[in-house]
Amino acid sequence: MPDRSRCPNCGEYVSPYAAGCAVCGADIDFRRWDSGPTRVTRAGSWLSALSFGGRQQRVHPLILRGLLLFGGSLVAAVVGFVSGLFG
Repeated sequence: MPDRSRCPNCGEYVSPYAAGCAVCGADIDFRRWDSGPTRVTRAGSWLSALSFGGRQQRVHPLILRGLLLFGGSLVAAVVGFVSGLFG
C-alpha cells in the first residue's frame, strides 16, 4: 500500500490539506485520505442499527412516579413476605 502522506511524483511529505506538492507541483488526489469505512466500522454500525433501530417503549410517567414514591414499601413487603415463608 503506498504511503498517502507522500507525493506520488517526487516522494516528499505532503499535508493532508494540500491540493498539490510544494516541491514538484504535482496535483494531489484529494481522495487519497478517504479510504472509506472499515469492515469493523460497518459491522458495528449494522449491530447498532439492530439494537437501536426501532422506537423504544417508554415507561409511563405515573408508573415511574409510583415506583419512586412507594418502591421502598413494596420492597419491604416482599422481603417480609419471603422471610415469613422461610423464617
